[in-house]
Amino acid sequence: MKPYDHPARKQLHEEVHARPPIALWPNERVLSQSFLLDASSRQTQIEWIQKLSVALGIPNDHQQDHSFKMLTLAPEPERVLIKWELHGEFATIAAITHNPIKITGPLLESRLALEQSLDALLQSLGCPTIVEAGGERISALDLAFEHRPLFAEAQEVSSIFSGNTVLGSYILSSKKAQLWTDLRLDEDGFISYFIPHDILGSRQAGRVARAIAEAETYRMAAMIAFPVAKSLSIPLRTAESELADLSESISQLQTESGVHTEKDGHFLGELSNLASRAEQWISGYGLRFTASEAYSQLLSKNLYELVESPIPGVQSLSEFMDRRFQPAMGTCIWTQRRLKELSDRISRTTQTLRTRIEFVNEEQTQKLLASMDQRARLQLRLQETVESLSVLVLTYYAVSLLAYMAKGVKEAGLAIHPEIIAAIAAPVVAITFLFISKRRRKRIIEMGKAL
Repeated sequence: MKPYDHPARKQLHEEVHARPPIALWPNERVLSQSFLLDASSRQTQIEWIQKLSVALGIPNDHQQDHSFKMLTLAPEPERVLIKWELHGEFATIAAITHNPIKITGPLLESRLALEQSLDALLQSLGCPTIVEAGGERISALDLAFEHRPLFAEAQEVSSIFSGNTVLGSYILSSKKAQLWTDLRLDEDGFISYFIPHDILGSRQAGRVARAIAEAETYRMAAMIAFPVAKSLSIPLRTAESELADLSESISQLQTESGVHTEKDGHFLGELSNLASRAEQWISGYGLRFTASEAYSQLLSKNLYELVESPIPGVQSLSEFMDRRFQPAMGTCIWTQRRLKELSDRISRTTQTLRTRIEFVNEEQTQKLLASMDQRARLQLRLQETVESLSVLVLTYYAVSLLAYMAKGVKEAGLAIHPEIIAAIAAPVVAITFLFISKRRRKRIIEMGKAL
């Protein structure tokens, strides 16, 4: 790498080569199992693969992708490989081993022998078996590849699947291989797949094995949301009915005159309760539904990679999934949509009710302000009346005081008439007090306008 290269360029480039398909021999068995992980079992899986690597003398390379390991338990010609992949919420462990005998009977019989030998090989290395690696098993597949002539009809492979109804198709554009399965769980928890082929390339066979294994794993991971969707059906219907009733009651309340504070508060409490339930469902199951939708898309992608072509009279795996799997995913997607729409409807109804409450509050505020303004005007008029009376009272006292002074001066010997002085002073005093009162009122009004 050059100094001017992006520091993560190599890592980003190598992502296209991550998790490559395993080159398979013409006659080989792939036992692929996937395990759902929590924090504890995830660490157990990592410790398991590290312990197995150490037992095989393979040092842990910190430069490698620690979410993918390819280990050889036994060399050729009876080679046994372990492919370990760590994903977001599950890990996949695939055991690849040679199938030395021709397949004529149920795959379960030969698989049990293979499982026993594989468990013994791991125990000889001092490691737990695959089912003890950690996590809860969500899928298990037995993919049996065999180089042989292709079958003409389903009846010819019936004995391999214990007489069960089978699905089948030609796969790949060359149509040199077939895919057969009954898609049923055997007593050991595996689903059997039989892939006869007319000499597939080793990498091509590896890509087929990967597509089938990932399709089954993603199908099961997607289906985890289905029981959740079914369990939410009745609670969602109940919540939607409650919301419809509340919306109708609020609509009727809009037509009624007057203030209904108690009813508004009751409706708002009911809406809050509905909103909390909806948010609880969304936060609890929303991520599960989103993951389910993503897994469903990955399943469709892997089935598309198989390029299935029909065998006359036999239903293909893709057709079966369209008829049986996609309706379940439709239920999950519809439930997720109902959750979102319920939350949106609650928000809109709550906003409508809050708008009504705000309008009522604003109307009450306007009435209160109008009432206060009317009271202020009445008070002003009363104050004007009082001020008018006070002018008269002040004038009376001032003129009386002046008359008393004039009488005193008259007694002192001056020839004046107190009554005449009082008569002349009365209008002057009254006008003076009236002028002062108006001036004061004017200043108060100007100060009120300024505020």
